[in-house]
This record gives sequence, structure tokens and C-alpha cells, in this order.
Amino acid sequence: MTDKKELAATVLEKVGGAENVLVATHCITRLRFNLKDDSKADLDALKKLDGALGAQIKDGQWQVIIGAGVEAVYNELEPLLGDKMAGEVAADPGQSDSAGGRSARIFDIITGIFSAIIPALVAGGIVKGILAVVAAFGIDTGAGDFAIFNMISDIPFYFLPFLLAMSTADKFHVNCSLALCVAGSLMYPTLVNAVGTGETPLTLFGMAVPVFSYADSVFPVIFGVIGLAYVYRAIDRFIPDLFKLVVVPALSLAIVIPVNLFVLAPIGAWCGIGLANGIVWLFSTLGPVAGFLLGFFMPLIVLFGMHQSTSPIQISNIATLGYDYLLPVSFCHNLAESGAAFGAALRMKDEKLKSAAMTCAFSAFMGISEPALFTVQVPNKTPLAAAMIADGIGGALTVILGAKCFGFVMPGITSLPVYADPSGNPMNLIMIVACIAVTWVIAAVLSFGLWGRFGTQQEG
Repeated sequence: MTDKKELAATVLEKVGGAENVLVATHCITRLRFNLKDDSKADLDALKKLDGALGAQIKDGQWQVIIGAGVEAVYNELEPLLGDKMAGEVAADPGQSDSAGGRSARIFDIITGIFSAIIPALVAGGIVKGILAVVAAFGIDTGAGDFAIFNMISDIPFYFLPFLLAMSTADKFHVNCSLALCVAGSLMYPTLVNAVGTGETPLTLFGMAVPVFSYADSVFPVIFGVIGLAYVYRAIDRFIPDLFKLVVVPALSLAIVIPVNLFVLAPIGAWCGIGLANGIVWLFSTLGPVAGFLLGFFMPLIVLFGMHQSTSPIQISNIATLGYDYLLPVSFCHNLAESGAAFGAALRMKDEKLKSAAMTCAFSAFMGISEPALFTVQVPNKTPLAAAMIADGIGGALTVILGAKCFGFVMPGITSLPVYADPSGNPMNLIMIVACIAVTWVIAAVLSFGLWGRFGTQQEG
């Protein structure tokens, strides 16, 4: 196995050295770099690195696919890059202001914010899934010794604004304790109690503060912390160093929290409601067609690093509805990638390529699809087509059967317990197993059968 420290140093060398890096961050499987001079980096060398699963340039950002061990490699970069770690793309003076550059910036923000809190959400989801499996055996998990585990499963979602405040503060380089104060203003007992009564207990200059339930919200706290970052920096420029510690934090909160309560948080709440309603409308109107389209294009969405863009919807659905219907499509996607890689492996003659494809198939089966996508599907083309068709069929099937996910998890075979209905009814678990099994088989059969029909294959 490649040494993580050595791999980090080699990656840094191939992107032109520390002096060529503006900012470096990472998502679930990829190292992401914004560079000063792209001509100093070597994309082909990055693709061939032992320990890397591939590399690409997306909207000016260099992405090196590492897989599940990306965080360990990223941590080894820290002593080499220092304050360039986890910086903002906006810090790059050469960043394009085109629509493509702006969209890349938005996806980078979403990835950075939500990747950081995924471990907490997954932990809560797994505990909730195990409790659901226990409940299926007729055991009451709502009381007694199980009560504390129910609390553990709910904590990441009930205190979601605080998790998002920390990750957003990290992304926008603003003080974390101040960001938590912004989140605390949304969770203040007076406002929380007002949601139940319908009263408006807080006023400012004769105007009543709008009342929303922010406990399970996503956008309000993100908007508030982003506002804090800009206000803090604006004030910091004009305050003498002698008074910065006292004046800048106090003045920032005094400005940002009222603005957030009156403007930014309500806009964020309406955005969340509108987005959720739009997705509900799409799936209720198009039904299986919506599931097919999302599944069919999912490999391309992952290929271009845009798959985290659905995280706010999934998290919001689980927090408000108690379940999500998009994660089952992602689950089918990973199984489609697994099946397609497996089918391709059966046709490969070179033992090294066959072994790599089998390893990628297992990785996707466990929940990490990028190795299969970049190592097998894209170079050979027919497995990619097989995965897209199979995932489309699987996505449509999840809608037809009404499959749901009851916690936020990485969509791999180990996440199956989270699909167990908390009521103890086993039907949802049976339905998702049927969906992923059909998806995997179709992908494997198509990948095997289409091999060599069109495109260039690694093995003919």
C-alpha cells in the first residue's frame, strides 16, 4: 500500500509544488486544488500515480481521486501547505467569473460544507437503522435502555444548525465560536417556543421577527455564517489592532444576527421549502420518469463532482419528513457501478486489469463508486453505458416501489440497516434490496454483453 505521506508529497510535486497551490481542500474521495499556473502541473502523471485512482480538471479545479483514504492523504499535505489548506476558491485572483466558474464555486462551497458534517450524520443514521432493525423483531426501542440510543440517532439532525455553522465557518475562514453564536440565535429557546405557539415574541424597531422552525433547517444558518464572514472582514479592515478583539466580534454579531433573523434566515427557510416542494412536485408529476432520469445521469453527476449538490435536499428531507427518496437512487448508482465493473472484469484477459476491476466492483458495492467510474467505466465506455442504463432502471424502480431511506448514510451495502422502517415493517427493506439487486444484475449483464460493441476497450 502506498505510504500516505509519500503520496501527498508526490501529488504536490505533480501539481507544481506548494508555491503553485492557491488553495487545497478535499471531499469524500478527492483532493481538490486551485493552482496559480496550470502549465506547471502534470495531469497525465497524476492519473498514473500509485495510490491515485485518477485525476481530472473540472472548471479550472484540479481533482485527484484517492478514494476512502483521501482524508489521511489530505492531512499529510497540511505541513507542506500550511494556511493554504481548506481555503476558499474565491481567494484565487484568476478564478473565472464566467457562469462555469461561478457554478464551480457554488459546488465547491456545497461540497466543502457538507463533506465536513457527513461523519456525524452517518453516525446518527447508522444508529437509527440499527434501532429500526431491532424494532422489526417486536422490541420497543422508544423506552428503557434504548432511549439514550434514540437520542444519539437524533442529535446530529436536531442540532444540525450548529454542525453547519462550524463547517461553514471553516469553509469561509471566520471564527467558529461566532458562527456558533449565529446558529444559537436560530435555536434560542424564545424562538423555538414561539414555533409551537405561533406568537412573535421578539421585535426590533417595532418590527416582529419572522418565526420559523430552524432546528432541522439547512440554508438559514449557512446564509447567516456567510453573512458573518463578509461583515467581520469588512469591519476588521477599519478597526485598529488595539481594539480588534473587543470591537470586531461584538459589532459583527450585533449586525449579523438581526439581519439574519429578519432577512437571511427567512430567505434560507423559504429556499429550503421551495427546493423540497420542487423535488416533491417533480417526483409526484413525473414519477418513475424522474427516478429514471436522476439515476441515468447520476454517473455523469458523480463524474463531474456534483453529487454533493443533492445533500441539502436529502438532509432536509430526513430532518423534516423522517425519510428521503433520493438516497435510494444513489444506492442504486453505487450498485450499478459495482455490477458494471464486475461484468467488465469477466471480459478482461489481462490479470492486472481484471484484478483492478474486481477491486473497483467491491469498492462500489461498499459505497465508493469513483474507483470503478474512473478506472473501469470511463476508459472502456461500454461499462459506463451499462451503469447509466441500469441505474436509470433502478431509479425508476425505487419510485415505483416507494423505497425510502430513514437516515443520512453513504449509499453502500453496509447502509442497508438504515432502510429498515422504524415502525418495524420489513417491506421497505425488502423493496430496496430488490431495487439494488435488479440494478446490479442489469449492470453486470449489460457490461458483459456490450463489451467490444462500441468504443475503445482496455481488453478486446
